[in-house]
Amino acid sequence: MKSCIQYLVITVLSFALVTSATAQATRAQPATAATAPLPANATDRVSFSLKNTLGYHCMFRAEGPGMAYGFTMNRNETVPKNWPVGSKLYFSKNGETNDHFILTISASDAGKTVNTETPVPTNMANLPMVSFKLRNNSLLPKKVAFITYEPGQTGNGTTIFMMGPYGTQKRRLPVGTKVYLANSEQVDVVMSGKRLDSGKPFLTVTKEADGKTFNIAE
Repeated sequence: MKSCIQYLVITVLSFALVTSATAQATRAQPATAATAPLPANATDRVSFSLKNTLGYHCMFRAEGPGMAYGFTMNRNETVPKNWPVGSKLYFSKNGETNDHFILTISASDAGKTVNTETPVPTNMANLPMVSFKLRNNSLLPKKVAFITYEPGQTGNGTTIFMMGPYGTQKRRLPVGTKVYLANSEQVDVVMSGKRLDSGKPFLTVTKEADGKTFNIAE
């Protein structure tokens, strides 16, 4: 009987010592990487509005800490964004590659409207407007990519439409506007953020063009 009591006492004491040692070891363990606090600047984000001021539908790509994705914006569209500080905006052909760099988001952009391009103010009232027609002088329907560069504007206007056989489209633009009827390769160039106006245009709008009709088929 005495030996049984001694064995029970030894067992209880051993359990108590093991429990105490385990608790002390647990309290002594340092915080793991998963629970350690992140640096304050690692999670800084900025809420702002992004406005497409390019004058045409375009695809972009954003890259920043823990973020990378492509997206499209319509002409003059404004969308809310919440990006990490230091995120960069690029033009993109397909939303997966970076083409030309546009801007970097900083903490000072919080609450602001950020333009994809800064428009150049132009007093359009001083520019005479001219009306003319495009004519599909062909028996076949044609898909037309109508791209314009107006005086004083850093962006362009892009409209894509179908014209039936011998159909016409009326346009009204300021004097000095360069007009391009772009092929598919040129459309890709414009969508990537580059310009066409270093090349010869289909038409440069003059006062003499008022009321005229221009054939688009060669």
